[in-house]
Amino acid sequence: MKITYNWLKEYIDFAWDHAELVDRLTMTGLEQETVEDLGKRYRGVVVGEVLECVQHPNADRLKVCKVDIGSTTHTIVCGASNAAAGKKVPVILPGYSLPDGTRIGKSSIRGVESAGMICSEVELDLGADASGIIELPTEMETGTSFASQMGLDDVVIDFEVTPNRPDCLSVFGIAREVGALADAELKFPPHSVAEAGPPISNSISIDIEDPQSCRRYVGRVLRDVRVGPSPPWLQRRLRAVGQRPVNNVVDITNFVLLELGHPLHAFDLHKLEDSRIVVRRANRGEVLETLDGVRRELTPEILVVADGRRAVAAAGIMGGVNSEVTEESVDILLESAYFSAPRVRRAKSLLGINTEASMRFGRGADFAIPPLAIDRAAHLISALCGCQVAPGRLDVCPDPLHRTRIRARVGRINQLLSTDLDPGTVCHILRRLGCEVESEGEILTVAAPSFRPDLQREVDLVEEVGRIYGYEHIVPSSSAGGPLGTAANPRYRLQGIIRHRLAGLGLDEVVSNPIIEGKWLELLEVDVDSVIQLANPPAEDQGVMRPTLIPSLLDIARRNFNQRAPTVAIFELGKCFAKSREALRLAGLWSGRSSASSWQADHREVEIWDLKGLLETFLDFSHLGFVPANHPQFRRGQGAEVRIGDQPVGFLGTIAPALSTAFDIERPVHIFDLDFQSLAQHWNAHGSTFRPLPKFPPIERDLAIVLDDGISGAEVVAQIRDSAPQLIEAVEPFDLYRGDQIAAGRKSLTFSIRLRSGEKTLKDEDADKVMEDILNRLRNAFGAELR
Repeated sequence: MKITYNWLKEYIDFAWDHAELVDRLTMTGLEQETVEDLGKRYRGVVVGEVLECVQHPNADRLKVCKVDIGSTTHTIVCGASNAAAGKKVPVILPGYSLPDGTRIGKSSIRGVESAGMICSEVELDLGADASGIIELPTEMETGTSFASQMGLDDVVIDFEVTPNRPDCLSVFGIAREVGALADAELKFPPHSVAEAGPPISNSISIDIEDPQSCRRYVGRVLRDVRVGPSPPWLQRRLRAVGQRPVNNVVDITNFVLLELGHPLHAFDLHKLEDSRIVVRRANRGEVLETLDGVRRELTPEILVVADGRRAVAAAGIMGGVNSEVTEESVDILLESAYFSAPRVRRAKSLLGINTEASMRFGRGADFAIPPLAIDRAAHLISALCGCQVAPGRLDVCPDPLHRTRIRARVGRINQLLSTDLDPGTVCHILRRLGCEVESEGEILTVAAPSFRPDLQREVDLVEEVGRIYGYEHIVPSSSAGGPLGTAANPRYRLQGIIRHRLAGLGLDEVVSNPIIEGKWLELLEVDVDSVIQLANPPAEDQGVMRPTLIPSLLDIARRNFNQRAPTVAIFELGKCFAKSREALRLAGLWSGRSSASSWQADHREVEIWDLKGLLETFLDFSHLGFVPANHPQFRRGQGAEVRIGDQPVGFLGTIAPALSTAFDIERPVHIFDLDFQSLAQHWNAHGSTFRPLPKFPPIERDLAIVLDDGISGAEVVAQIRDSAPQLIEAVEPFDLYRGDQIAAGRKSLTFSIRLRSGEKTLKDEDADKVMEDILNRLRNAFGAELR
């Protein structure tokens, strides 16, 4: 929100310079983005008086002027047709620069020395007129600063206003903040209206067909309006804050919007069919050409302001060309309304329009200010355009809003702020903010002002008291207040453990957008009927809630490889969505070099076995297994179902080449995708207990068996562990053989088995007994034979 320092001081008296003003407002939550001293733009520009103006001896279109600049006289060559002796003009002296950065110096123009420049509106960035030089009032003192004489010695401050503070989207709103800080009285701008002529009811009627979307609509009729350029002061003020002047009527509505924060709109009264205003939903297929010249097809979700036959404005967003005020307009209807914030946000999204009006209505307008705002605009139009204001306002309010009432406790405020404020001080602070306060000892009943839709709860008032009292005045306390801790939700605690473990294993956590591109699901061969399609997507190519994390991880990998990352190792723990449910899933991706470092590193590419080993380390379950499985998104023979015991918990595999190519990845990509709920069940059952370092030495034995080729190593490992779970500490397969010495359809697997007891040192006969039990179990389960 851009304001100027001098404009702000018209509504509130305060003794701070602009730097202190910015500091104080920043401490209350209005952080400044930029500060520009307008006076510096006009350094070296002074008021000059043309003493003599003669024809240039060597150029027909140039004149040679002798200009008094106070301390001396300069000769300046000028090409403006309106240059003449006796006129007061702005002169920029040699050595200074115009607002656009052009540096002015002494030069020879067609043989005549020229020192400086007499300026036009365009050259001083004060307007669009480049046909002649600016003619200043004759009473201006020669040699004085042009900026000070023209009221341009001002400072523009651009504040960043958070979405919850729509009341600060105006100069007067920021003045309210200053008034609360300085405990000073506000000066509301003049808004008295001298009415004359036939009453407004003779000219227009107003109907609201959708009272939930339009809670209030106020109208005024102004007759015999002379539409034309705005006076210089109004144009300068609008330009200072980045607004382009249009004409006096439009400029005044924009001025009041910036001044009071409430959007207004002006209609050409004679362009309204049937002399009616109807606020309704748009008809399906209805078309409105908005003031930006674009024809827009409307839908019933969009609220419009219509006349007796057609839409004339998108309510709260932009008017239509069919009712625009032009220089030919004579009578106008002023609109000051309160439109529902959700309805305006929805409409501007559908129409693809974002205006100053829609921003304010979309955040929540002040439902009490429409009459004051329309009277302020009528006051200015009457003064600047010489019009007649019809007696009366039409104020249609079918569903009135009421101020929010909040119960607050002074003790609770002090507890949360660590202060010791008495009820009188708290009440005074809240009243300075525009609240109505009733006090019964320490219990306050607070009616929030209509311009503060963000004040809904007691804690909102706590924040208000804290920021106006001044956080810098709150003395730090070493004592603790409130509960010292609460039991952590086991689900969230497990999420933290998972994140910590995977990060420790070298994976970086990513957080991706849950809204993805529909084409990604086609690549993964996901059934589109099972996914959630968004009715109002944030972008044309993003309209589906993700049913899986995989495409997001592939897209992140693609972008990292495009930035020449040697390896990508990432994981995400996030929600996935389907029509029937939503679920939390854990997915990871590893691709590229096995080591990102080039120092004595292994430069081989990551293999699926690397990711399998990482999962085994991460999960560390005794019954973790991997069962080969084919899936369309995996390379053939390089996919597996991840199981804990007999329960599937997810899958692991190498992405199919066609899918990698579709994501512009030219190297093998390995992924895992696990269901968090299934993991949580096993994690809670498995527990996470401390195990001391073993006291007794292990015994290691090797076991080579021959069994059918279709039996997986994971199944054999599970049977071995179950043979003597108290003594078998580790089982590692280390050799696989198929060949002439083994019958067809059979294979040889060799395992290293580490045995250890927590109670005694094992003897060889103990180990022999365990190995015999293992072999018998494998014979019974798989028909295995000792090799």
